[in-house]
Amino acid sequence: MEIADLDIRELIGAIGSALVPVVFKGVGKKPTPQAVRERLRLNAEIMGRLAAVLYGGEKTGPELIELIDLFTAHMQVEYSGAMKGFLGPEGELSRLRNPQRDAG
Repeated sequence: MEIADLDIRELIGAIGSALVPVVFKGVGKKPTPQAVRERLRLNAEIMGRLAAVLYGGEKTGPELIELIDLFTAHMQVEYSGAMKGFLGPEGELSRLRNPQRDAG
């Protein structure tokens, strides 16, 4: 069996789930939006690199560097878009930090 025989999306999802606790370790129970953004950028960078290497399979050299750049940029865009509803004045993070606002 080889990496190409695996479902790469499923593998990346499993790695991503395992990575989150490590990347967000120490951020605290009430993280600031800036801390969340910083950790998300780091998470996207790591996931982009991992995805490129997995997708590239046996490729090495300049082709892999191009894939890393492509996948990392894609992950940054995806994470940024997904987090718009979480960060910001009316985002989920604000609601988690100020539960009284929603009860009022």
